[in-house]
Amino acid sequence: MRKTKLITILSLSVVLIMALTACGAPKPYSNIKLDDYVKVGKYKGLEVKSFKVKVTDKDVNEQIKANRQNAQKTEESKEGTVKKGDTVNIDFVGKIDGKEFEGGTGQGQTLTIGSGQFIDGFESGLIGVKVGDKKTLNLTFPKDYNNKDVAGKDVTFDVTVNSKQISVVPELNEEFVKDQMKNADTKKKVKTVAEYKEYVKDDLKKQKKEEGINEQKSYLWNEVVTASTVQKDDKKKEKYPEEQIKKVEEQITTQYKDYAKQNNMELKEFLEQQMQMDQKTFKKQVKEYAKSVVKEDMIVMAIAEKENIEVSSDEYEKFIADQLKSYGYTEESYKEQTGKTFEEANGEETIMSQIYKDKVLDFILDNAKVVDKLSKK
Repeated sequence: MRKTKLITILSLSVVLIMALTACGAPKPYSNIKLDDYVKVGKYKGLEVKSFKVKVTDKDVNEQIKANRQNAQKTEESKEGTVKKGDTVNIDFVGKIDGKEFEGGTGQGQTLTIGSGQFIDGFESGLIGVKVGDKKTLNLTFPKDYNNKDVAGKDVTFDVTVNSKQISVVPELNEEFVKDQMKNADTKKKVKTVAEYKEYVKDDLKKQKKEEGINEQKSYLWNEVVTASTVQKDDKKKEKYPEEQIKKVEEQITTQYKDYAKQNNMELKEFLEQQMQMDQKTFKKQVKEYAKSVVKEDMIVMAIAEKENIEVSSDEYEKFIADQLKSYGYTEESYKEQTGKTFEEANGEETIMSQIYKDKVLDFILDNAKVVDKLSKK
């Protein structure tokens, strides 16, 4: 059986930063002489390809269409016909040998056609029925039906379709614009459709610029990591600070134990059933992943040390507040939902590592040569 690699999944875990905390977090790797473990490659004067930001009217219209779709509401309709997949409201009366039976009658019940909630023929028999109409269904209960009193018997259902749910997509008008701008992060006054289109265009430009910058940073960081090497011991084996390796391993293992618990499983069972992996393979992959995390962290901190890059308490607090906002949380709502603060979930050092990495990436990009064409492939 195929064994699933952890790396793409695990890489998400170290950047889950969504909770407010106090200032004064410890500086990562401050107790380690980094030169003993890592040799940083070239990180200043690297080439990176330029990019252009272009937003067309088509882009704007497609985004507005998506915004309207996301804002659609479900309403009850007294018109139309029943189709597969529709959710309808029905009344029904069931009779066996002309007599009503227990559990065979219902009023105002919600049913999604095709869900298999009722016996065979009930839901499919309503397809094509007009809302407001009544239809008689002549059916038979399965022989293995859980109610032995009706199992295998012929039954008649008189069904009335009261209404069906329909999705209503809002029109592009000033009312829609007003609704969209309620929680928008902008100081601009946007009231008309024309102003809204301009706002969407500016927002798309901002997004594309951020995407372009992030791609540049990703490219440059890959260059730096590739050019950097982990120091080796007398036996020619790579050296890593064991305390840091162990910390990452414990963090990832705990996370997967939580995943298992959420699925009412032990870790061993979860790995075997959900990831087609035994514990030995899991530990091996976690070890390798921990090495890659620690290597990158050491490169970050080595560059920060050489370039005198520091993180202030204000930057620390702002970063976390921004992360909370981006995920739609306040400090209170996050703790209420998760039952944990960020320190309890990930630790202050993890936050600091991420902030240092962001600042180091900014530094590398600021000191890069932006060119239209790279001198190497």
